[in-house]
Amino acid sequence: MFAPLAFGSVHVWAYSVIQFGVFGLMGLWIVGRLLLSQTGSITIVKTPLNPLMLILVCLILFQIVPLPPWLVNMLSPKLYVDRLLFWEVLHEQTNTSSTPMEWITIAYYLHPTFLELTKLASYFGMFFLVLNTIRSKRQIDVLIYALVLIGLFEALYAIYQVFTDAPMVWWWQSRVGQSRYAGGTFIVSNHFAAYMQMMVCLLFGFLIAQEKKSRQMISKLGGSRESFQRIVSWFSPESSRPKTLFFFFVGIVMAVALIMSASRGGIISISISLLFMSVLFLFKKRFRKYTLLTVLFCLLAIFYAMHLGIDPTLNKFEQTGGLAKRMLTSQSMLPMLGDYPITGVGWGNFRYLYPRYVPIEFDGVSSSGYSHNDWLEAGTEIGMPGLLLLYALFLFYVIKVIRIGKMRNNRHALGIGAGVLAGLISISFHSYFDFNMHIPANPLTLAALLAIGYAALNRQGHGYSESFFYRKRTFQLSRSLGMVAATTILVIVAALCYRTWSHAAAEAACPTEWNSTLNLNWEPELADIDRAIARNFGNAEYHFQRALNMVRQKADTGQDRQKKIDQAIQSLRQAAYLNPAKATYWFELGRLYAQSRPDFYDFVNVWLPRADACYTMAVHCAPKEPGILFFIADYWVWRSRLLSEKDSPVLRGSGERFRQDGIRMFQDLYKQYLRIKPGDWKRAFDSVWEVYPQDRVVYGMVPTDNDELQSFFLRELARRNTEDRN
Repeated sequence: MFAPLAFGSVHVWAYSVIQFGVFGLMGLWIVGRLLLSQTGSITIVKTPLNPLMLILVCLILFQIVPLPPWLVNMLSPKLYVDRLLFWEVLHEQTNTSSTPMEWITIAYYLHPTFLELTKLASYFGMFFLVLNTIRSKRQIDVLIYALVLIGLFEALYAIYQVFTDAPMVWWWQSRVGQSRYAGGTFIVSNHFAAYMQMMVCLLFGFLIAQEKKSRQMISKLGGSRESFQRIVSWFSPESSRPKTLFFFFVGIVMAVALIMSASRGGIISISISLLFMSVLFLFKKRFRKYTLLTVLFCLLAIFYAMHLGIDPTLNKFEQTGGLAKRMLTSQSMLPMLGDYPITGVGWGNFRYLYPRYVPIEFDGVSSSGYSHNDWLEAGTEIGMPGLLLLYALFLFYVIKVIRIGKMRNNRHALGIGAGVLAGLISISFHSYFDFNMHIPANPLTLAALLAIGYAALNRQGHGYSESFFYRKRTFQLSRSLGMVAATTILVIVAALCYRTWSHAAAEAACPTEWNSTLNLNWEPELADIDRAIARNFGNAEYHFQRALNMVRQKADTGQDRQKKIDQAIQSLRQAAYLNPAKATYWFELGRLYAQSRPDFYDFVNVWLPRADACYTMAVHCAPKEPGILFFIADYWVWRSRLLSEKDSPVLRGSGERFRQDGIRMFQDLYKQYLRIKPGDWKRAFDSVWEVYPQDRVVYGMVPTDNDELQSFFLRELARRNTEDRN
């Protein structure tokens, strides 16, 4: 209930509370079963998802275990080449390049892998807790009532946002409300729509589950008295029809809020899922009437939405640019998946490797760092085996629910089961066009719903005869073995809690994750940065912030200034070591190396070659980032003047670099830059002409596949040469 209310739990403080709650309840569950129980046994519900979830966790853990280089080379040659390149650059700067490469991990950057694994553990923990604590129909209904209550609040809050002059989400000024899109307490309306999809489907299924026969008050009455009696019986204490009508119109309100969110993917996805639910009901003779009810439900939702006003929604459906961009993003992720087909780049590492593959037609992914395709993004992070495992989790649950549903005629079981299944299909389809599963409120809610649906389908009987016929696994343990098992599990839970606390405490001291809803200090003091590093050393961004802080500090003397630069270099080197795929770290490290030094010989023969290597790595990590490309190209225009023509080369290790090499470097960089920003050709032209007023050098930086740019350059060269002659 807390997760959606706290801005979808996208911020550190919110998802940390969720993780503490889930892990704390897991610890209590273990203590109650293994330490306080007199039976000396522990029983868990067996589902087809249990082994698959365990395999997925093990697969992610495998990514953070150091492996010998030869094994990494065998599993992922692309990753091995990258790691070797990073190793050589970093260790050449400390004159230890001859040292054999250490064991390395599959994940490029461990911090996001640990972070996302902790979130995933909380989702799996929620599924496990709900499924293994439900013992009756009443508990199932209470959980659904709680979810419906929050869903109704979200829907009403979202509709209110659309019609208020100053839309707010609690204390924060909503940006989705300003666009006249319903967003509830979520930051983005699309993610609110994903939550509403699950709630609408669940409520529609729960509505079906409510129907039961009501007792007649007096038998054998005829005429108007019998009709009056039937109306009275509808609202008698034994009847469920008032509750059914209430849930029906609550569902209408939620569906209206979903439509007013203007989420194209959400509206299309729930339409597909409700259609799927209708088809399922056609195969059940007693439930075929609900196909018509589904159609009526959708028509009423559309009618009410039109009455309130859906012009923003219709206008958004007419806009195809955003959808085309998302499809292009998904298409550009396929080469990334092809480069790391077996291992992936590491759970949570997509945002750091994708800049190599981003199309030049746009600047990259959303500001959140996620793509708009959860499925493909997961594939790039855990490889094809992991992606197939996720599909297996989805399909196994769907098949299992349908198989059980065929054998059941209980309205409660089939209604809730169908609603949960429709919600799963809806958000799964929507995740092909958005990153809903990276909004913690959505996967956490989905985990609870999957457990509720599975339990409801496996429930039978009433009252004292009520039971669940799902399979269970009982572990009979001795007292000592139970203590060992409980201690081991509690240590794991404690480690997860400590990881959550250390990350939250470090972010409180030095925020690095996006948070628009709190007034945080985005330029922390050096003491706060050091405190964050002490609590979470593996976060490369803290070391980067420390380097920036050192550079910004004022120095009384040149010696003090050089000392601060050296300290900043050490912090940047540590950041690049922790996250070698981040181009910004290499770029800033190269800028510090390229700053003037008192000893000119060392500056030219030691520091500048190090800057060359760092800039090369920056381009390697972000070959389509225009800002980096232009700056480094401009650097090589200046740098090439320090290189000799043919004789007396400037040494860099065992290699040699001449002026022609420098010219070729900036020509290639400008070519790439002009492919992305062809409108900036004049700026690039002037940058080179000022140092090399030579036709051959300037014309060599024009992309060969752009006839228009070639024409611009030729005309500008002719004009400049005419001016020089005059």
